[in-house]
Amino acid sequence: MASRKQTEPSHRVTMKDVARHAGVSQPTVSFVLNDRRDVSIAADTRARVLESAKALNFQPNRAAQSLRSNRSYTVGVIADRLVSQPYAGHIVLGVQQAVQEAGYVCFVVETAQTSDGGTAAVANLVQQGVAGLIYAAPGPEDVTPVSGVEGVPTVFVNCFPPDGAPAVTVLADEFQGGHDVAAAVFAAGHTDVAFLGGPEDDYACRERKRGFDEAAAEAGLRADAVPVRYGTYQVGSGYDLAMEFLADDPPTALVCGNDRMAVGALMAAQSLGLRCPEDVSIVGFDDQPDLADQMHPPLTTVALPHQQMGFDAGTLLLAETHDPGRHLVPCEYVPRSSLATPRDAPAPAPAPATDPQEPQ
Repeated sequence: MASRKQTEPSHRVTMKDVARHAGVSQPTVSFVLNDRRDVSIAADTRARVLESAKALNFQPNRAAQSLRSNRSYTVGVIADRLVSQPYAGHIVLGVQQAVQEAGYVCFVVETAQTSDGGTAAVANLVQQGVAGLIYAAPGPEDVTPVSGVEGVPTVFVNCFPPDGAPAVTVLADEFQGGHDVAAAVFAAGHTDVAFLGGPEDDYACRERKRGFDEAAAEAGLRADAVPVRYGTYQVGSGYDLAMEFLADDPPTALVCGNDRMAVGALMAAQSLGLRCPEDVSIVGFDDQPDLADQMHPPLTTVALPHQQMGFDAGTLLLAETHDPGRHLVPCEYVPRSSLATPRDAPAPAPAPATDPQEPQ
C-alpha cells in the first residue's frame, strides 16, 4: 500500500507564536514590533523579541495594523505620462524601494489619457487611506494637484506645484550636470563651442545653460561669446540647429540640450562629411537608455538620477517632518568617445631622444 506523505497545514506566524518563542507576553511583542517607545521594555527583551520574529519569519498583518492604529501603509504615486517613459519610469522604482524598506506598498495612478485627469482614481485612493502622495512627471514641469487632498502629506518629484507653492520637491541638479559636461568639453581643449538647447523657457534648459555659462567662465571664456540656439529637445531640432553651425566654419564641439538633439547633431555632421569626434565633438544630456551608449561613436553625456530621485522622494514622504524646499540630486557625468581634443589642437611634442650610450 502506497504511503501518503503527510504535510503540515499552512500556518501564518502570529504574534502569539513570536511571544511563545521569545518567552514573553503577546502585548510585549506588539509593543516591540510596533516600536512603541512610550512603553518601557528592557533592551534584552526587545532584542529577544526581534530575534524570534526574524527566526520565525514573522510578517506583520498591515491590514490589521491599519485598522487598530488608523494608520495607512499605502503610498500613492500620481504619475503624468511617467509609466510610458522607460527611463523616467525608474522614478517609480526608486519610490517603491524606499517605501518597501519601511513596510509600505506603492500604488501608481497614471493620469494621462483620462477624461478627468485621474481625479476620480486619486479621490478613491485617498478615501481608502494613504500615508501620502507623490506627484511625478517625466520632466521638470508644473503639475496640478488633485483638489480635496490638501491634508495628505505630499512630495513632488521631477515636477513642481503650481504657482511656486511651498512644497517638498525633489529635482535633478540640472545646473551641476550642465556644468560638469561643459567643463569636460573645455578641459579637452575646446574653445570654439556652440550650445544647442531645448526650449528657452524650459527649467531644465535654463539650468543646464546656467551650468554651461559657469564652466565657460571658469575656462576663461565669455558666455556672450558662445553661440547659442534653442530648439525642442527632438532629433529633428538637433539636426536643424547643428546644420546652422556646421555648414560653414564649424565649431569644434557642440553641447546639446539632450541626447535626442545630440543624435540629430551627429546626423547633421555625417551628412556634411564631418567625423565625430575627429572633426567635431558632440555631447548630450540624459544618458537615455538604449540610445546614448548605442550611438556610433557612443555619446558623452550626463545621467539623470531618476531612480535616486524616486528613492529620496519616498524617504522624504515618510519622514516625520515635511519642511518645504527643493532637494537636488546630483547628476553623473558619463564620458564616452564622442568627445575628444579639437581637430586643430597642436600635436603633443615628441619625447626627447635618448642617447643609447648615456647610462640609464
